[in-house]
Amino acid sequence: MRFTSILVAALAVLLAIPSPAQSADPKAKKKIILVAGKKSHGPVGNGTHDYGWSARLLKVMLENSNIKDQIEVEVYLDDGPGDLRVYEKADTIMVISDGRDGDKFAEAPHLASPEHVQFFDGLMKKGCGFLTFHFSTFTPEKYAEQVLNWSGGYFKWEDDGKRKWFSAIQTIDSDIQLGSADHPVVRGVKPFKMREEFYYNMRFKAKDDSLKPIFVVPALKGREPDGNIVAWAREREGGGRGFGTTCGHFYDNWKNDAFRKTILNAIAWTAKVDVPKEGVEARFYSHEEINKTLGAYPGEKKPEEKKAEADTAIRVLLLAGNDKHKWHNWEKTTPVIKQLLERDPRIKVDVSLDIEDLAKKKLGDYQVIVQNYVNWHDPKGLSEAAQKAFVKFLQDGGGLVLVHFSNGAFHYSLPEANGSDWAEYRKIVRRVWNHTPKDNKPKSGHDAFGKFNVRITDAQHAITAGLKPFDVTDELYFDQDGDEPIDPLIAAESKVTKKIEPLAWTYAYGKGRVFQTLLGHSEKTYDAYEAREMLRRAVAWAGGREVRTLDPSKDVAAEPKKTGGHFGTEILGFPKDADRPLHRLHWGCREMGT
Repeated sequence: MRFTSILVAALAVLLAIPSPAQSADPKAKKKIILVAGKKSHGPVGNGTHDYGWSARLLKVMLENSNIKDQIEVEVYLDDGPGDLRVYEKADTIMVISDGRDGDKFAEAPHLASPEHVQFFDGLMKKGCGFLTFHFSTFTPEKYAEQVLNWSGGYFKWEDDGKRKWFSAIQTIDSDIQLGSADHPVVRGVKPFKMREEFYYNMRFKAKDDSLKPIFVVPALKGREPDGNIVAWAREREGGGRGFGTTCGHFYDNWKNDAFRKTILNAIAWTAKVDVPKEGVEARFYSHEEINKTLGAYPGEKKPEEKKAEADTAIRVLLLAGNDKHKWHNWEKTTPVIKQLLERDPRIKVDVSLDIEDLAKKKLGDYQVIVQNYVNWHDPKGLSEAAQKAFVKFLQDGGGLVLVHFSNGAFHYSLPEANGSDWAEYRKIVRRVWNHTPKDNKPKSGHDAFGKFNVRITDAQHAITAGLKPFDVTDELYFDQDGDEPIDPLIAAESKVTKKIEPLAWTYAYGKGRVFQTLLGHSEKTYDAYEAREMLRRAVAWAGGREVRTLDPSKDVAAEPKKTGGHFGTEILGFPKDADRPLHRLHWGCREMGT
């Protein structure tokens, strides 16, 4: 009898918990919960997939906006609160996190387990608002029905459990149209332009009249009828509201007034706050301002620690060598690279001509590895010990800078070196030179060695910020093999393909930062200040240090050291008795460069 009374009392307490749809006081503040996933794409604060900073910024913006008196905002980092009951009083929940992509990354927090899905489904049925953002739109097919109901759409990657995408990804700077100009989510917003890593060809329920397109990007050329929709809103049958967007890759896009206002409007709308006629208004706040309001980011270094670290040495291991490969003249480019890097007084370069130093040296003593090496005609490849040391260095947060044909190393298509193939290298290096591609992919090639103009495609990244288009004497690589997405920093038009070809980009491998450039065929590359400056900045960036600009008036082209022998007088690395017609054929033929 006593047990029955206790059970009844407990049930009464549980039933008394107000759900979002049952709020007794219509004037009560709406509870907004922002969930940030764990950082997987490089270190915190690197400007891409910066979930924690985005959530903290949103909290500060909302609490200083024109709806601040109507809301309460809570932020949870590292995939959300450990106790799911925290969500029960939420009027809306926004998830800013990874999603599982085949065998990579993890499910978004709301899909972390069947129990999570069931719990969130219960919240949605009570009318709780829900928002997904960029990578958190990734959804496995087994939860398609729930997510289509909660927020209206998702990124479909799975095909019979395999990593085969129905949806797609493209990074472009493009005009964004408003799909439903009268929707509350776009109040105060006009069509705008923004550079973004857009996901498109999203999966939506067929003939879903409750779903309204918010952002549309025609330049993506997605499948009809809805392949160009990159943000959407849905009002559920039970009265709950959902919103999703594939935007959100670049943290700097929060500075875009139209994008920022749309997301703030969407949060308010899903929480059932009346969106003001002019929209939710809040300015962008710097990291320093956010920290002043919310306290330091968990685990972040103190200002005095940052300053001390910023001036400490950046130790670089520059790997070069391979006597069997003279085409790219590492004997001249290596000392030039060392000279130009050390013009940043923080950078100290150790040169190694033995690739096995990856296993022999204590890599923990270095912040960055610069690779100016390819094992041409060298079947040995890397020893297992060197492979493990290289991977561990990157996974632990070491930086990597890859120069030009170093992307052709340890590959099954290398002439007389196919035995050196190392599959993991193609994960470390997102675009590789492939001499014998499969699956009808084009063979890697390059324009004839000569002068061409390089354009800056990302003026916001620390490596290219403030740089102007420049002429460079180099090989222009094209059709480099790889499927992982890249965000080009620079590009140029190929005379062969007649297309704008990407020439440098950044990404993360484990905790490490990677910069890959296709420039660097000879020392002539570094006659251009911009090429020198990018490489210096890339080393600082990859090492997780403050990126500093070297005044062009204080920087001059490095002088290659005379190496003696037949390489001492040949600018491009050919022996004096080299067959000149063959020499010219090498520069002119797209099939060579090998």
